[in-house]
Amino acid sequence: MAGNIDPLEDFSFVVDWGGVRTGMTRVSPLRWSTTVVNHRDGSDPTHSPQKTPGLTAYDPIVLEREIVQGDLEFQAWASEVVDAAGGGSTYRRDIMIRLLDGQRNVAVAFRLRNCWPSGYEAITELNADTSHIAIERLTLEYDSFLRSDE
Repeated sequence: MAGNIDPLEDFSFVVDWGGVRTGMTRVSPLRWSTTVVNHRDGSDPTHSPQKTPGLTAYDPIVLEREIVQGDLEFQAWASEVVDAAGGGSTYRRDIMIRLLDGQRNVAVAFRLRNCWPSGYEAITELNADTSHIAIERLTLEYDSFLRSDE
């Protein structure tokens, strides 16, 4: 077995999404699930259904990052979808999520195919009683993802 056997920590990562800033404060989990299709042949003597995999669905992910004055790239990408009103595909992009090891080298990468923004939150809740960084959120739909260990 080659490479390091130490588990990777979840706080050191970059997201190459097509914008200038690749640092995010949070990325929601990557998940997929496959539906189960039950079927039965009427002549089956077991009187129980067979199970077969159906369609696979990929859950959307959410990217979060600090709001920085003059950086409108999340909003601009989300606006491309609104402006296209579902037509065309120029707003679709492949993105890479890279987990970094202790020396900040890429250890594991995930490529998400055909991403597009389905939601944009320009600012999280404002509260004068707390002291937090202002955050923006981009919700992405995608067709599939693939992991590669580097």
